[in-house]
Amino acid sequence: MEYYKNQLCVEAGWLIKESIMTQTQYDNLNRRKQINVVRRACLNTPALVAYDSIPDRFKKNIIEKIGRDPYKAVIQSSLKDFIVPDEKSRKYFRGYIMDNGEHLPEPAQEEYRANAEILNALHHIIIDRAAGRKVINGKLKGIWPRLANAVLNLDKKEFKHTLPPNYRRLQDRYNRFISTDNSRFERIGYESLIHGNWCNKNSEKINDEAKVWMLSRWTSMVERIATTEQLFDEYNRLAESQEWKQLKSPDTVHHFLYQEDIKPLWWAARYGEQKFKEKFVYQLKTILPTMRDSLWYSDGTKLNYFYQTRDAQGRFQMKTTSVYEVMDVYSETMLGYHISDTEDYVAQYSAFRMAMQVSQHKPYQVSYDNQGGHKKLEAGDFLTKLSHLSIRTKPYNGKSKTIESAFGRFQMQILKKDWFFTGQNIQTKRDESKANLEFIMANKNNLPTLEEVHAKYIQRRNEWNNAPHPKTGKARIEMYRESSNPKTAKVELMDMVDLFWVLRDKPVTTSAYGITFQEKGVSYNYDVTLPNGMPDIKWLAKNIDKKFRIKFDPQDFSMIYLYDETPQGLRFVTEANEKVAIHRGKQEQEPGEMERWAAIDKANAELREEMRESLMEIQRQHNQLPEQNGLVTPGIKGINRKRKQTADNFGRLQKAMSNVVVASDEDDEQDDNLYNLM
Repeated sequence: MEYYKNQLCVEAGWLIKESIMTQTQYDNLNRRKQINVVRRACLNTPALVAYDSIPDRFKKNIIEKIGRDPYKAVIQSSLKDFIVPDEKSRKYFRGYIMDNGEHLPEPAQEEYRANAEILNALHHIIIDRAAGRKVINGKLKGIWPRLANAVLNLDKKEFKHTLPPNYRRLQDRYNRFISTDNSRFERIGYESLIHGNWCNKNSEKINDEAKVWMLSRWTSMVERIATTEQLFDEYNRLAESQEWKQLKSPDTVHHFLYQEDIKPLWWAARYGEQKFKEKFVYQLKTILPTMRDSLWYSDGTKLNYFYQTRDAQGRFQMKTTSVYEVMDVYSETMLGYHISDTEDYVAQYSAFRMAMQVSQHKPYQVSYDNQGGHKKLEAGDFLTKLSHLSIRTKPYNGKSKTIESAFGRFQMQILKKDWFFTGQNIQTKRDESKANLEFIMANKNNLPTLEEVHAKYIQRRNEWNNAPHPKTGKARIEMYRESSNPKTAKVELMDMVDLFWVLRDKPVTTSAYGITFQEKGVSYNYDVTLPNGMPDIKWLAKNIDKKFRIKFDPQDFSMIYLYDETPQGLRFVTEANEKVAIHRGKQEQEPGEMERWAAIDKANAELREEMRESLMEIQRQHNQLPEQNGLVTPGIKGINRKRKQTADNFGRLQKAMSNVVVASDEDDEQDDNLYNLM
């Protein structure tokens, strides 16, 4: 619809297309002159029918179709034709900086841009008479009420403007927007559309001196201010003496403190550095490993079980303990752990050892915290030998450690199943994360012992490792076993020695009794052995009185390694196995014991004869043999040269054994009693 020759007209084609009337009805009305066709159709120009000439039954259809008074609709439609995008206004409002240094919110930018585009359209209508006639039926006198009506009838969903419906206020807004030389208007152009109170969230002002006082008082730990209402009251009590303006509402204080540029100044003082870091410090986005042993995390935490014990007087005590865990980050598999009351060197060492035994591979990277035990591991190069990279995590950075998140889920999904669960840490707020202390105290006599807690924890760890991983749905341990890492080395025996065996501080002197030393009050005895398990008699004879450095496994004393101490460092010599003991009493002897002694006795005799013959040959070559000088070489005691010693000499061996007195562990002298008696 449009105005044509001062008449409101409707396109004839639209009437037929929208089923207002049929083609036959239109032709009949036109032939009978019952409608006024004010413009005939020609190329690219539709025929127009005067709206007033259309019979009422068809007018009704028109009104139902367009949903409003056609006269208002045509004004809106005509005004809409002159509203065009204003890119200059878009750039202006997008780049506008307010007094507080911030940009305008996007909804405000959209509102002001719509206002500018509509005012531009009104300006075009006012200065272009043809355009004005089209919009307001050609009568330019009294134009503003009709323009205001046209603006009012614009679709707000399409044009999100806030121009006033009152024509006088609309005209005033237009004058401020368009005028460049009228001094009675405060603002001109695009700036006139911006609300003057933007970001002035409260009408009350706080001067700079009062702001500084307010911040210092809000962050004080000497006598804390609990609420902004308390700070408001204290401010007003001081205001008169400090010549500050009295405040009318606590909202003024709240609005000041919670401004985006003010909050970071006091957040740490009120809630702690950790909370400040979580809220205001930039957080990295990281990608977790995609293969096993790429990264191990280790950490110590409370083992969330109560257990019962007794003190020296037999009185009941309820306690908790701690656990140190090593976890593969890729699969969340718990590889190694150690339960103890403290997160010390022993706990960390033991957990890593178990992890290595489970994995059978060295990790590419190990991350750990800054606990004291780790410093000892670092000093001994343990962590350097354990992995390609060993990185200490930043303190108070729990979100960066996957193990803390995983252990939290382990607590809530697995450990929580047991009634003696202690709950999570003291900072937890959820009731589900807390212990049911009433029930626990009512059943404290039924609490498990520490040994039972150990067994239960092993069960729950296995349950976790066999539970589905949250991302893959596979059991964690299956994910771990099915994965491989080409850059992690397989663990060999010497790796375990280097990593987990302890170098004894003092050297040990070899004696005829073998390698003997004490560790934590317990005596240990070792032999260097042949492949068949028998003592290497010849090696022993050649190394009597020699000192060796010893490496041993503190969890398995069945074997030790012997090292020479050289100027270039330790040099591996050989391994030694735990010495086999023989029962003296025949009643308690086990099968094979006497045969072993007989074989050793025979080897000893053969060694003595071999040594004697070697010496006599040397003497003979240099005419030092007693027989070459009219003297006699004495025989070897305990050896009958005329017959070879065999396993049948048990009686003689048993007699010799019964008279042996073993030297003390701290005595390095040889015990020759056995040989002297034979």
